[in-house]
Amino acid sequence: MVPLVTHGVDQTGAESTKKPVLAKVVDVAEIEHYTIGNIQVTYEDGTADRWTTKRNTGDPRVAPDGTVGWTIYGAEYGDAKSYTTRPNGTLVVCRQGRVLCRVESALPHVEGWDFIDGGAKFVLKSRGRHGPAKVELFETETGNLLAMVPAYSEDGQPKWAEPYRD
Repeated sequence: MVPLVTHGVDQTGAESTKKPVLAKVVDVAEIEHYTIGNIQVTYEDGTADRWTTKRNTGDPRVAPDGTVGWTIYGAEYGDAKSYTTRPNGTLVVCRQGRVLCRVESALPHVEGWDFIDGGAKFVLKSRGRHGPAKVELFETETGNLLAMVPAYSEDGQPKWAEPYRD
């Protein structure tokens, strides 16, 4: 496999033969209200690699199958200093040092996300600067959108969206 570099995601240090068990943000930038930096992945054997280098990533997760994902933060909107002013609507998903998919959330601010079904799918909740949120279900291998629902519904939610309900 050849590592890919895509929009702030440098996979040249990614280990393709070890299984990731933990991902965390390191080299944290001094940005109020955010934990933004580089993604460091720790493997089953205790060794670790940095998978990003531009200090613009956060919200990392590791699926049971070793798939790793994180959001990419964009620039702030103007001079506003609110927690909702730094969009992170891009999610990158990698496995064994290879970018599987890069998806844009329905709305610019990812409030929460995680892998489900052992890593085969992932769910993310996003919102604009104001207003209602959306919850999306994606296929991990391709990044294909499988379903989208509002975060608030009086009629109930599909099981995969329930943890993200408003």
